[in-house]
Amino acid sequence: MSLSEAMQHLCNSLACVSYRGDQHSNILIKEVDTLATLKKVTLLAGNGDWFAFEPDKGRGKLAKMSELLATGRAFDHHRACDCVVLVFKDNKLHVLYIDLKSSNPIGYAGQFKSVRQFVRYLLGLLKEFHGADFSEMKESYLIFHGGKKPLLDKKTTVPLKAEKVGKTSPDKAFKQDVPNGAQLYLKAFLG
Repeated sequence: MSLSEAMQHLCNSLACVSYRGDQHSNILIKEVDTLATLKKVTLLAGNGDWFAFEPDKGRGKLAKMSELLATGRAFDHHRACDCVVLVFKDNKLHVLYIDLKSSNPIGYAGQFKSVRQFVRYLLGLLKEFHGADFSEMKESYLIFHGGKKPLLDKKTTVPLKAEKVGKTSPDKAFKQDVPNGAQLYLKAFLG
């Protein structure tokens, strides 16, 4: 399955795309902090009209969302979450903002707000220059946290069951405790 024309334009406009539904079936989300206990989570996506990008990797050495924006303590707009997954399904664009946290999941709202504004800007560019408009859109904010080693060091072959995702916002993200290396079905978070 190939990406739809609008999703292809959107995907091509990013320099930090890590996975595409026409080339991959899983999305590996990794934490680069060496002290983190939750180092990776895999979303089992299957092939489809989706792609994922890593805003942290796309910000460059100075970790800036844009060279055009001021920096300093007064500005929180250069923060980023670990992964953004965009899925076009049933004529609706689903945008999942995802962050991995090793311990107490706090301090994520600014990350989500900053990346949300970037995605909305990107969608505005798509509409302005390519005439593509995702009239229906659902945004979800997900925190996977934990990463503690299980009491029994036994590898499961069955993906974890996702808890029910209700209404989320950057300040009230859905949180699920997961072990390091957890596998979850992407479709469970699309609602």
